[in-house]
Amino acid sequence: MVLGRARMTEQPVRPPLWAHVADIAALVLLGISAYVVVNGGFVIRPLSIRISFRSADRAFLWVVGLVVVRHLLLRRPALPERIHEWVRQLARSAGRLRDDAELLGIRPLSFGTWREAVWVLAGVTLLFAALTAGMTYPQALQLGSGVSPDTGDPLFSTWRLAWIAHQLAHDPLHLFNANIFHPASYTLAFSDSVLVPAFMAAPLLWLGVPQLVVYNLVFLAGFALSGVGMFVLVRSLTGQTGAALVAGFVFAFLPFRYMHYAHLELQMAQWMPLGLWALHRTLREGRLRDGLLTGLFFALQVYSAMYYGVFFATFLIPLVGTLLLAGGRPVLQRSLRPLVAGAGLAALLIAPLSIPYVAARSAVGERPMREIAFYSAMPADYLTADSRNALVGASTGRFAKQERALFQGIVVPLVALVGLWPPMSAARIGYLIAMLLAFDVSLGVNGVSYGFLHLLVPPYRGLRVPARMAILVGLSLSILAGYGIARLTSRRSRLAASCISLVVALLVFVEYRPTLVLNRVRTTPPPVYERLRHEPTSVLLELPLKSPDIYLEPVYMYFSTFHWHNLVNGYSGFSPPTYSKLLNLIMTFPDDESVAELRRRGTDFVIVHGALFEGPGYAETVSAMDQRKDFELVGTYPWEGKDTRLYRLRRLPD
Repeated sequence: MVLGRARMTEQPVRPPLWAHVADIAALVLLGISAYVVVNGGFVIRPLSIRISFRSADRAFLWVVGLVVVRHLLLRRPALPERIHEWVRQLARSAGRLRDDAELLGIRPLSFGTWREAVWVLAGVTLLFAALTAGMTYPQALQLGSGVSPDTGDPLFSTWRLAWIAHQLAHDPLHLFNANIFHPASYTLAFSDSVLVPAFMAAPLLWLGVPQLVVYNLVFLAGFALSGVGMFVLVRSLTGQTGAALVAGFVFAFLPFRYMHYAHLELQMAQWMPLGLWALHRTLREGRLRDGLLTGLFFALQVYSAMYYGVFFATFLIPLVGTLLLAGGRPVLQRSLRPLVAGAGLAALLIAPLSIPYVAARSAVGERPMREIAFYSAMPADYLTADSRNALVGASTGRFAKQERALFQGIVVPLVALVGLWPPMSAARIGYLIAMLLAFDVSLGVNGVSYGFLHLLVPPYRGLRVPARMAILVGLSLSILAGYGIARLTSRRSRLAASCISLVVALLVFVEYRPTLVLNRVRTTPPPVYERLRHEPTSVLLELPLKSPDIYLEPVYMYFSTFHWHNLVNGYSGFSPPTYSKLLNLIMTFPDDESVAELRRRGTDFVIVHGALFEGPGYAETVSAMDQRKDFELVGTYPWEGKDTRLYRLRRLPD
């Protein structure tokens, strides 16, 4: 009996130092060989020494050699046993997490009174505002002129915010008939209308704050508010502030966000964690107001970023299904009514938005499958980071495809794995299933589910980039990483728990830290537009006009915020079919056919920007226009070292 008891309490054999080193080296080499297989190798230069990793076979042979020699010299504990023991010890360090409170009817840790909650949220908001300023440096120092180097989309978003503010004050009933692609209708619906960010921006624009300053403030707010939303969710699930702060940091500064640094709407993800927070409250307490809040937050997400709204609805299906199945009849009975009420509220709020988009889609059609296939991710894309990533962007960025650098880090998935280790719970199982679905949808035509969604769910036919579903993968990892931090810290002292949370946050910072370079944008319009201030609302064509042109057209739209005349030009997610006809005719401008097309579009003025032409195109264009009786030269205005000419298109006699 004594021997049996001694054998039961025997501690695991601690291997010597050399075995530790061999095991770690084998795991590192195994990771390198897997990376080389996927991406074809990489080169690092520590201390100016060039080290090349090009052969996966060689790295794998080193792994085999190390493992064989190590196990010949020391058989027990074997490397697989050690890996299992490491993960098991981490996962069981805190025992069972109390994250099934919504199923058991247990009220989790709250923020206290309303006054205490306001102070906590104010402090967290200030913290994430400061973190945003640091993680997007030097953006906060260049609010009035600095944008992402791919300036087309930032200028396009600046125009969207300014147009909505302008139209709300002058003609809100025709909000979606924006001043581009004249005379097409519902042109604001050719892309995401970002109405909620625009409503946030409108008061500042009405007060006279410069457009670029407002754009950058709203843009940066997406980072900070996403962190705050995730903090609220994870704190309610785990009851731990440190876990909530780390999860908020992860979600606020996912590498995905920096790949889309030019896209305003793709930073507006703050409503998803808040919607999940309200959902869990609904399942736990069955209150009508929580169900209505769930629907409200979902609608706000749709009005902020339609891509995310469609994807979030897909994400919710397995999550809610798992929670309801796990909760059984009691949870279903108390939460069904508020959930139905929330869904009804969301449908009621979203219905008006669908009207202009249905009208626009009937004019511009659906996304062709070749575009969807191009923007469908591959599993290997989750190992490549955008070139802006300071740690691995230089080595993996060259393998990244457009909008498909979906790197989620290494630390965050590992911490999430700790959160997923048994004993499990319904909430974590639900988030795991939803994350796997999000991963598969991000693969688009390379996955399983996208074909069914494209066939059965009409909004998917208007989406071009399935890879953007990676934001929901990042959302899931953020939540599961919060569970992991909670598990690692729940049985520690406050000091130890704070140190663990801080160390994980610093490791995430190292992996996620970007290196940002900004472009400066003109803050004043060319002098020619001052002349147009004295004209009644007119229709303008701006030259040069190229096909396709994602650079000049947003510039013209940005300049239109200084005068608000209608433009024949335009840039958006879709273009009206008649616009391709104009692009073809403009190649021979100003011949009779192209001038006739301008008349059909009601064009009043043509602006020819000498500074934007390449080669002799400017001189040839103005010379040909001067020889025609259709055009009257209104004036010549110096700009950027060249001339800008304003021509009036003479009206034909009745």
